[in-house]
Amino acid sequence: MQKKHPDKQVWLNRWGRLGVLLLIKESYLLSKNVLGLGVHPFKTLREIQREKDRSQQLLLWGLPGYVLVIGLMVVWLGRRLWGQTDEWGWPAKITGTAFLLWAAMVGGYLSYWWFRVWRSRL
Repeated sequence: MQKKHPDKQVWLNRWGRLGVLLLIKESYLLSKNVLGLGVHPFKTLREIQREKDRSQQLLLWGLPGYVLVIGLMVVWLGRRLWGQTDEWGWPAKITGTAFLLWAAMVGGYLSYWWFRVWRSRL
């Protein structure tokens, strides 16, 4: 059994703590911004644009993708729990279509408000 080098362990601990703090901060900001999108989208997106917070812009633009991934996971899990055959049944088709439409609506909503913010800057 080899012992870890003390400097390497200190380095890993330091970067681990920084990673956890960054995760906490970004998840807090994302939840605040998602809530703000529902209440006052123009103000929320204008603030993100003004602060030039690229990480939050990327996370918000990823929302439709997150909805699609969650939808795929729900369909996959449902098919595994029911033990269905390889062909897609009507519950999987309806669930997949619902999540696809939801992702499209979220993408359209974000695009509309980003366009409004972008147009107001001109």
